[in-house]
Amino acid sequence: MSQNLLVVIGAGPLPELQMSAACSSLAAEFGAVLMEEGCGLSPHPLLCELDAKTSDSSALTVLKLSGDVGVDESGVGSWIEALAAWRIPVLMLAQPRPDGRFGGIVPASVAFARSLNLSLLGLVQLGGEWDASARRHDGLPWCGCLEGPDDDPRGLISCLQHRQGVLARGGVSGPA
Repeated sequence: MSQNLLVVIGAGPLPELQMSAACSSLAAEFGAVLMEEGCGLSPHPLLCELDAKTSDSSALTVLKLSGDVGVDESGVGSWIEALAAWRIPVLMLAQPRPDGRFGGIVPASVAFARSLNLSLLGLVQLGGEWDASARRHDGLPWCGCLEGPDDDPRGLISCLQHRQGVLARGGVSGPA
């Protein structure tokens, strides 16, 4: 699979408008093309099409997937299984609860991704105030925050580029 594709998924249900805004911001910072699709589509034909398009381009494509990537909506396997099989770099967005903590779906989503050997570049907090100390304590592969008062797209881009480099060099699969 081309390394010119980055797929953005949610760790649990996320507000569509906020997720779209975060992906638009991310694509703009990367100078990337943004595509948005739903998880109801069959993953393999779309990934095959994207592989052909992105292999011939030097530009990055960011694909935002809406819906539950762990559910087999199309009858041919879930999106998260397909992304793992295709070895596509994935970024996971997670929204904090009103108290600033994260629900159990976030570590469960990371554990599920790791069990599939997904090329998970990391997690991005979607909205809310960023608490670096608490995020380090989580033990999860956090990269930064978007769509909140502590929005840091440049720091996030730097983290993602570093982790993409590790994956491209055949380093660790999963979080760098």
